[in-house]
Formats: sequence, structure tokens, C-alpha cells
Amino acid sequence: MRYEKKVIVLSSVLAALLLIWAAGLLFSPERMAARSESARLLAGKAADVAVISLKGTGGAAIELAKSGSAWTLVDGAARLPVQAQRVAAFIDQLASISRLRVVARSKDSWPGFQLDEAQAKRATFKDASGKVLADIYAGGYGPTGSELYLRREGNDLSYSVDSGLASYLGYGRNTWLDLRILGSLKESDVQSLGIKASLSIDGKGKPALSLDYSLRRDGSGWKAGAAQIDPEAASSLLRSIVALQGEDYIVALPADAFAKVDARISLELGTGKSAVLEIGSSAGENRFYGRVAGESLVFAVSSYSLRGALKSLAELAPKK
Repeated sequence: MRYEKKVIVLSSVLAALLLIWAAGLLFSPERMAARSESARLLAGKAADVAVISLKGTGGAAIELAKSGSAWTLVDGAARLPVQAQRVAAFIDQLASISRLRVVARSKDSWPGFQLDEAQAKRATFKDASGKVLADIYAGGYGPTGSELYLRREGNDLSYSVDSGLASYLGYGRNTWLDLRILGSLKESDVQSLGIKASLSIDGKGKPALSLDYSLRRDGSGWKAGAAQIDPEAASSLLRSIVALQGEDYIVALPADAFAKVDARISLELGTGKSAVLEIGSSAGENRFYGRVAGESLVFAVSSYSLRGALKSLAELAPKK
């Protein structure tokens, strides 16, 4: 055989072997399984999501709606602030899922995976026009705990996906609401404060808390009039005030909720502005109505939270 023919024959054999090798890779069980599992839950971009509806097992439905760059929780006619970062993380988690491993093909298997209507948690994502971008049901965890069973509306197949999605499903509205009463106010923003209160913080029949004093910064410390205040105690008080959170928003407010303001915390800021926290009547269950003067949102504030923000001068005195 001539040299040229040998080269052609060997080249042809090599090409055939390469084709066989490539086909083996392409149609290997692992590759075929990976291709069959390749799928996305979100039909569109994360930025397209404008409405999220959540339904747990036995709980009330929650609707989150996008308004500009912010998110709100829809409660009747009210639109309540939510934690935008948590919503963004939820959508990103959904959008990051690109593989769905089929674990069952019949709806008969749903109860075993907690994917039936009685056990599953549902999340629906829509764009601004109302188009559904994802509609999923989440069930129980897989055997390793790192997998979550899931199905899609209108499909009998059951899948397993990364369990990170579960941390956003099946929890109450309080996990979404931004319940910071004073927003992003920082301890360093406050230059002086005044507290005036006559409040039965421990309930009826217990001695009423009676406070009336003011503090101002004095260098790196604080003073009440001419008296020095323990700097650590003053810092702890201020941190408790600026970090105050409600337990929920009050949408249906009783007419007499603030007929009498039983406690008032006034904060003077370095910007020249001020913020005044008002505590009204009891909201039941060791809670009180609370609001920032001049703002429409009203919170249910626990007596436990208020104890840290309503300290007496005796508690702030320098330690001997």
C-alpha cells in the first residue's frame, strides 16, 4: 500500500474513532440525564417579576407587589413596606435553579412528597402585565435534606431541586414585612432625646411607668441636665430605641388608639430634623399601638420591646 493511502486509511480510522468517542460522551447516561434535567423554573428574567403570591398550608395568602424599585405587601387597600433584599434574594434563588431532577411522573406520588393540595406550599410569580412566569408547589425534603420536592402547576411530574428555596416558603407575613419603626435611623444620628411616659407597661393592676427626662450628647458621653449619665447605659438605651420593631402593622385602627398618648420619645438629629415616637393605648396581648408622629403607618409594639426603650434615669446613672 502506498504511503498516501496508508495516511488516508489511518486518518479515516482516527476520525471514526473520534466520532464514536464523541457519540459516547454525547449519549452517555450521565449526559442524557443532565439534558433531561435541564430546565428553568422562571420563564423570563428576575427583573420581570412584579407580583408574588404565596400560600402556605392553612395560612392566609400573601401578595407582594413591586412599586418602582420597592416592594410592598398588599393588605386590602393598604400597601405595607417589606424587606426588598429578602424579596430579591427569593427571586434570584428561583431564577438560579436550572436543573429539575424527575423523581416521579404520576400525581399519585404527590402525597408521599407532600406535594398534594393539602400539604404543599404554593408560589406564583407574575410580570407587570399579569403573565405567569412561574407557578410552583413545594413539598417536603429529600433524604439528604439538601433537596426539596417540587412540582409545577398543570404538570403531573414531581422534581427535586436545591432546598435553598424552602427558606422563603410557608412562613408568615411578618417574615416579609419591614417592621423597623424608625427606618434606617442610626444611633450616631441622634444628638439628644427626650422621654415622657405614664404607661402600665406590665399590664393592668401593675405599677405604671412614669418617666420625664431628656439626654444630650456631651463629647463622647451623655448628660441629663448637669448630671453625668453612664455612657454604656445611654448607648444601650439609644440602640434599643433606634432598633425598635413592631410585631405587625395595624391596618384597621380603632378610633381611640391614640386618643391619649401614653409615651413619647423625641429624637433630635444631627441634620436638624427630629423624629417623635408615640405610644398609644393597649392593643391587647401585651402590645401597644405605636407610630412615628406625622406618618400614617401604625405598629403593634410589644411591651418587651418597649422595656428596653423606656428606661428610668436611675437605670442610666453612673455605676459606683
